[in-house]
Amino acid sequence: MVPVVHYLTYVGIVAHALFIGVFAWLGLPLLATFNVFSVAAWTAARVANQRRYPGAVVMLLFLEVAGHAILACRILGWNSGFHYYLVPIVPFLMFHDRLSTRTAVIGSAIVTATYLVLRAATIDVVPSFVAPAVLRAVDYANIAIPMAALAIISVYFRLASLEVERGMESLAMTDSLTRLPNRRRMRELLETERVRGQRDGHPFGIVLGDIDGFKLINDTRGHDCGDHVLAEVAAALRGVLRAQDAVARWGGEEFLFLLPDTDLRGAGVVAEKLRHAVEGAAITFAEGRVPVAMTFGVAVVTRGTSVQDAISRADRALYSGKHAGKNQVVLESGDSLPMHAVS
Repeated sequence: MVPVVHYLTYVGIVAHALFIGVFAWLGLPLLATFNVFSVAAWTAARVANQRRYPGAVVMLLFLEVAGHAILACRILGWNSGFHYYLVPIVPFLMFHDRLSTRTAVIGSAIVTATYLVLRAATIDVVPSFVAPAVLRAVDYANIAIPMAALAIISVYFRLASLEVERGMESLAMTDSLTRLPNRRRMRELLETERVRGQRDGHPFGIVLGDIDGFKLINDTRGHDCGDHVLAEVAAALRGVLRAQDAVARWGGEEFLFLLPDTDLRGAGVVAEKLRHAVEGAAITFAEGRVPVAMTFGVAVVTRGTSVQDAISRADRALYSGKHAGKNQVVLESGDSLPMHAVS
């Protein structure tokens, strides 16, 4: 809410400073003097906002706007349009993130009641000392200024709501522990790459990796250690991949990699780099080193083959690597890539 008040106070200070001259020109010293205090009130609200005193901001603006509307309508009548300044107070209170719902509702009810009483008390007031054309001009100005305030409030909360929406979408697509894309997001990336591959005829690699002995880590060192290992492994894996590659937490201690424009041999080389990076990662927990290794299964998607079939082939290769001793890379062809075959 601080940015909203920041811009609203600009509008308020400038508008009331102009009204000092307008009321002095119309021969209304009481209103001109009141606007001097109005400028001071809006300036004080600006300072309170900068110093993070939301209660003082709300009270200052409420008293100034209500007092100004009551006094101006009482002297110049309902048709002068000063009652419009009460309208932006309601969304201002309702959207204020530092006010309780109870306070916002009560404040809005008071503003509404003030508006209705003011209308009843001033609807028949017609000032004879102000020309109708001047009164109409003041009325139009008093429509434009509150509308500007409403626009500022609306734009801010539109941007805030869009930011929250984007954040929620990101959370829905991101694994909270590793900050990697989750299974749902990876499926979208895989489908996009499948469509591109069917069109261009380019293969792409699928690599499935699983942390070796992860259950033992959880059982002997605790789940906090296990979570730490997952986060550290994710960081190590990200550091190896190319900009166009993607990795997601596929489930539990399993990670899935998408390698665009990569054949089976190339995907195997990347997988070996990943294996080497995890094996060499200096992961510590509670001042003790946690040795970690991973086994990888590698498959490739070509034109006419399905992504799900490739994942199944990578899974079978991974399973084969687990049974063959772990900490290795196995291609869908059944071949094991020699360790350190990264050239």
